[in-house]
Amino acid sequence: MFGIGTTEMVIILIFGFLLFGPDKLPGMGRTIGRMLRQFRDAQEGFTQVVQAEVVDPLSDALNDPAEAKAKRDAVAAAAAEDADLDEETAAIAHKETFAERRERLKAERAAAEAAAKEAAEAEESSASEAATSAEDVDSDADIDADSDAPAAPTVEPAKPDTSAAALYALTPRKEGGDAQK
Repeated sequence: MFGIGTTEMVIILIFGFLLFGPDKLPGMGRTIGRMLRQFRDAQEGFTQVVQAEVVDPLSDALNDPAEAKAKRDAVAAAAAEDADLDEETAAIAHKETFAERRERLKAERAAAEAAAKEAAEAEESSASEAATSAEDVDSDADIDADSDAPAAPTVEPAKPDTSAAALYALTPRKEGGDAQK
């Protein structure tokens, strides 16, 4: 293995025992074994991709160019007839560059943020209209009841902010800046 003989392997193991101890050495061996296995699997996957994408089409084209063209046309026709892809998505997937996609996603994100902002403003305006109409009703009730005490408007309590930043801000602090224990 790796051009290492048995005596060299024994010397390496002895130094491993001396450096890491007998309790950590098996775990390190497992980790190295997993790493080598993953490297071997990645290498085999890369070889398969190169074989399927480069070598096979090249050898097909060299052996029979007409048959290779027919295979390419069949693959293109199958992709065109795919019912799962609509034309717009297929066109974007094949013709859109990275920069164009980044700009398109940025525009979509900005549009979504603008829509959310408009929805929040509409919700705030409807809440203020509801509060105004509730105050009008309360003032009419005060006049009808002929009471001297003003009626307090009923406003729903705001939901507490449970974000991490808000909770962090609530922790008591020492003068040095650390949280109290």
